[in-house]
This record gives sequence, C-alpha cells and structure tokens, in this order.
Amino acid sequence: MPLPAPLARVLDAVQRGAPTRVHQAPAVRWLSVPQLVRTAFDVLQASSFAKYADKRETMATNPREFYRLPAAGAEPRDVVFVDYVADTGDGFDATFATARCLTGAASPEAGPDGRGPRADLLVFGGDEVYPVASALRYEERLNEVLRTASSLDGVTDLPPVMALPGNHDWYDGLASFRRNFCESWVQRDAPAGDGLVAVPRAEQRDDVGGWGAFQSRSYFAVQLSPRWWLWAVDSQLDAPIDAEQLSYFRDARRHLGDAKIILCTATPSWLEAERAGRGTYSADADSPLYTLLWFVDRVLGHTERHRIRLVLTGDQHHYARYTCTDPAPSPSGTEPFGPELVTCGGGGAFLASTHHLPERLSIALRPWPSGSGAKAGFARGTCYPDIATSRAIGRSRFLSAAWRNGPSLPLLVGVVDVALFLTFLLHWPFGWSRAWQFWVTTGIVAVLLGLYAASGADAVRPRRRRQWATGLLLTGHTLAHLVMAGAVAAMVAALVADPQRPPWYGYLLAMVLLVVLGIVVFVTYLHVADRFGCHTLEAFSGLRIEDWKSHLRLRVSADEVVVQVIGIEVTPSARHADDLLHLVPQPHVVETFRVPWCGGGG
Repeated sequence: MPLPAPLARVLDAVQRGAPTRVHQAPAVRWLSVPQLVRTAFDVLQASSFAKYADKRETMATNPREFYRLPAAGAEPRDVVFVDYVADTGDGFDATFATARCLTGAASPEAGPDGRGPRADLLVFGGDEVYPVASALRYEERLNEVLRTASSLDGVTDLPPVMALPGNHDWYDGLASFRRNFCESWVQRDAPAGDGLVAVPRAEQRDDVGGWGAFQSRSYFAVQLSPRWWLWAVDSQLDAPIDAEQLSYFRDARRHLGDAKIILCTATPSWLEAERAGRGTYSADADSPLYTLLWFVDRVLGHTERHRIRLVLTGDQHHYARYTCTDPAPSPSGTEPFGPELVTCGGGGAFLASTHHLPERLSIALRPWPSGSGAKAGFARGTCYPDIATSRAIGRSRFLSAAWRNGPSLPLLVGVVDVALFLTFLLHWPFGWSRAWQFWVTTGIVAVLLGLYAASGADAVRPRRRRQWATGLLLTGHTLAHLVMAGAVAAMVAALVADPQRPPWYGYLLAMVLLVVLGIVVFVTYLHVADRFGCHTLEAFSGLRIEDWKSHLRLRVSADEVVVQVIGIEVTPSARHADDLLHLVPQPHVVETFRVPWCGGGG
C-alpha cells in the first residue's frame, strides 16, 4: 500500500534535505460557528441511534480474546513498560510532540545515545481523533502523525498498540475506530475458546501509524505480568455496559489468579461527586459513575473490588490524580478498596483547566437501593498544569479566543449587536413612546443569551445555585451588550447630522466597532463565567492551547506499578520537513508515584 502523499513529501524532503512545506492538520476551531453546528448535529445523531443500535453488541461475533504479554516470540521479562496516552488527534504539533516521546526520540531519561526506552505496549485511552471520527480523520489526525514520527525515529517493528474509544470515537457509530484498531483478526487464525493468547506477532498486526493493532473488540483485557492485568471498559456514550461485555469480563476474571487490575475507562466519572459538596455523593442511575460502580459490582463484587488498584482515564485534557484517603473496608476482611484515580488526557487536544477540580471527593460505592452504604474518600493530589498556573493561563490568554476560532463567531456576535445598535440609533433620541421597540429587541437577545447562560450553568449544583448562576450570567451578559451597543449608537449620533439617516461610513464604522467590541465582550463573559465555575469547557477550548501535554509511562513489576507522569510544557511548532528532524520536545517528569500490589489491608 503506497504511503499517503503528505507523508511521502515529508520523507522525500528529509532524504534530500530540502525545506519542503509539511502538511499538518490544524487544531480544531472549537468556537467556530460552522464547526459547532456540524458537531452538534453529529452528536445528536450519534446519541439518538446509539440508544437503539449498540455497536458493542454486534462485536459479540468477533473473537473473544484475552491477551498476555510478552508478544509471541518475545522473551519473558520481569519488568514491563506501558505507555498510556489519551485525547490525541486534534492539532498536528501537539500530537506529533507526544509521538516523538513514544518513539523514544524525546525522553526525560535518555540513554547514552540520546534516546529513551520504548514501551512494550502502547494504550490509547479514548478520543483518538477530533472533532468527530471518520476514516479520513483517523488517517490525517492520528495515523499520519504517528507514522511520520515512527519513520523519522526508526520504529519499524510495529510495536503493539491497543485503544479504548471515547465519545468522539463514537460519533460515527464506532465504524472508523473498528476499522482502524479492531480488524486484524480477519487476516489471522483467531483461536477459539476463552483461553489466554499471546499478543500476535508483528506481521499479524494492523499498521496504525507504525504501531501494530491487534485487538478484536473495542474493550479488552491483557495480562501485563502474572500479578497485573489491564482492563479497558467501553461505556459507549455514557451508556450502561452491554451484556456481552459484562460476560467477557466475567470470563476474564477467571484468569486473574491473585493478580491486581489497572482499569481504563473513557471518562473521569468520579468528578460527579463534586455535586455533593462536602457530603457523600450517591450517583444517579443514568450517570457514568453509576455505570462504573455497577460494572465493578457485577464483575468483581464488593468482596473482590479491592483488586482494582489504579483507574486511568482521559477525556479531560489535563493531568490530575486523586488518592484514596478513606478506603472502604472489605467485607471479607481482606484488602480495603481505595484505588488511585488518574486523569491524563493531554495527548494532543486543547488544554483544559485544572483550577475547578474539587479538593476532596466522597463517593458511595453501591448507590443502588440494595447497596451496603460503603463509601470511599479521595483527596486531590498533583495536577498539571498546577492550579495557580491554570488560573494564570486563563487570566492572561482569554482575549485570544476572540481571533483564534475564525471569523464566524465575531460575525455572529456582531449581528446580535447590530440589531441592538439599530434599535438605539434609528429611534434616537430614545423616548418612552418608542420603548416597546427597545424591549422587543432586547427581549429576543436576552432569550438567546439566557439559553446560552443556562447551558453554561448546567454543571452547577444544587438547583437553586444553578438558577442564581443562570440569572447573573444572563443579566451581566445582556447588560454588557446593551451598554456597548448604546455607546456606539451615541457616538455615531454625535458624529452625524441626522442620526436616523446616517451616511454609509457611519454604518461601516459602527459595524466594525460592534464586531470587535462584541467579541471582546463575549470572550470576557466566558472568562468571568469560568471564574464562577460556568462555561469552563468553552473558556479553555476556545483558546486552542497546545502546550502542557502529558502522558504516562507505567513500569509494571511483580510487587508494584511505578507511574511516571511525563509533561511537555512547550509544544514545538513544526512548519517544514527539517523541523520534524530537529525540533524535538523537551519532556520532563511531572511526578512519580507507586501503586503497590498489596493495598495494606491484609
């Protein structure tokens, strides 16, 4: 199969040393109006169909495989290394910087040759491409980026890779994800039965950007060593776990022996517990946390849930760790249940803030009516970027959202402000006899801004606080636009002889001012709302920040898992082929923590 044309140009340029322009997908403009409309349509469509046609159930016809390291033909090792990366495939620069770390070209612990060790297994933790999955986006935003890095850094043996889908992978019904990661079994003799199989040889894996995919389903269980397993659970679009997947992991449980589990999920569902404030949170029946707790109870039961020692997820584009400070005792008198909860979604997508993460969480572990009342408490540990840096980023960069998402958003805001401006100008001087025209226009604008304010305050709990937040956001935002439009109208009225019939340049001047000032008012509103815990996603996604990337390196031995958090504070910007060779990111260790095999309860 020929190489994609953009990659061929890159490799030709590298071999010849010519400064040829490099193809690269730009970071998604998340506040672009056309992008918002397209994404909203795809999300609505995917969510509607997913309720009635769950693709996870159709994968029951695929081979049921439980994998083990090392790969077939490889020598057994006492220590296994696993790289965990989530939320890739947004902009080229950020994903490529992470890929150079995965190939060993950039490492905080480089060897004598200047390169770091490569992992025995690469795990993608969800949201491999943005904004919506498709075969073309997988090729352009993930595979091609990885392939460029692997070609430049001499990765030729298709090291094994496994992937868990996130919500963005599900927006096309999982069709492209399955094609990219879950079809290698078609070309090899998949074993029958439920026994352990070695990771297939390199020639039996599918090429995913220089790495080798081999899984048969969107969820999987792999034995990293005799005492450690890695399970990855597919929760679709925050849907209940399907029956076939429950059966799969019930069978995987039979292979555990005395092993412990590293559990991968698609979303940090434990953050729901913030809704309870200082109390203990009991998850709603349709929430992602309830689904996770239900899965653990169904597959392991409350007597063996202590096997889960570490939970990994992405979805939130930062690093954050919660340590259990109040573990739940085991009914059988064995180890208590208190896993490390880790979010690491810094593989390549826009940076998300950390300054809204709660300091403490208290979670009811069996929130259904027949539950035991057991609970566990967690405390926030290290974040990357840290809380102070996160606040400083939002404070210093919020205005950049005004121009970093294309012209559509400023124009849309400008249209709203022009309507207010004309209400003032064409009825100048403003009197009570014409007040109804002001109130009609203002009412329409207030309804639109109110709907947007309500969407931003949706995460605020309880209900009364949410209503107050919506009211304050609506009032402040509407008044800001009214004052700005009125000021521009007063300025134009002062400059022309007849305010109701201004010359064309009066309108032109007003429209330019309204577009510029209107978008400044809007992004300022997002920044202020973010300070109060509202519109937190939009406030940072619109900044399109590609720095502060992060991923994990797990060192798995018999007695413990040592987790090294690797950060890239500044993402190099690659513009030409020679940049790809010489602009190497400078990763550093954010923190290192240990997860012992024994939880200390027995």
